[in-house]
Amino acid sequence: MKLAAKLLLVLLICQVSLFQGCGDHSSVPDGSILVFDPASVTFKGIPGDTAQNFRVIARYADETPIPYARIRIYGQFAAPAPGALYQFYWYPNGTQQPNVAIDSGYEAQTNEYGVAEFSIEITAGTSSFEDTLYAVSGTASVSAVLKFE
Repeated sequence: MKLAAKLLLVLLICQVSLFQGCGDHSSVPDGSILVFDPASVTFKGIPGDTAQNFRVIARYADETPIPYARIRIYGQFAAPAPGALYQFYWYPNGTQQPNVAIDSGYEAQTNEYGVAEFSIEITAGTSSFEDTLYAVSGTASVSAVLKFE
């Protein structure tokens, strides 16, 4: 009976350890770094709808990638804001491939290399504006500047 109790205890400890090792990936840990690539984009007149690809890179303080981290991405003038000037898309290249339009404030997840990729699409005829894109996870945040002249 004592052996069965000890075995059960060891199994429970192993199971708890396995779940803790996986983590919840809800946000990056304190001291982590987020990087926007590119950090700034300027458009000078566009003949038609134009897509711009972005990447958000999540790294631990020691610069190693953070796989499967959740990151909230948003922009003030992005859809669904009234009078939105651009639209976020889940994948790179905007509407140039099968893609999914998503609202500002969506939650992205980095891949196994710590990179989340997405795109925006600016509609032709948009008047000049400047906006800041934000990416936030835990206590880490980063911004990128988007200008249309």
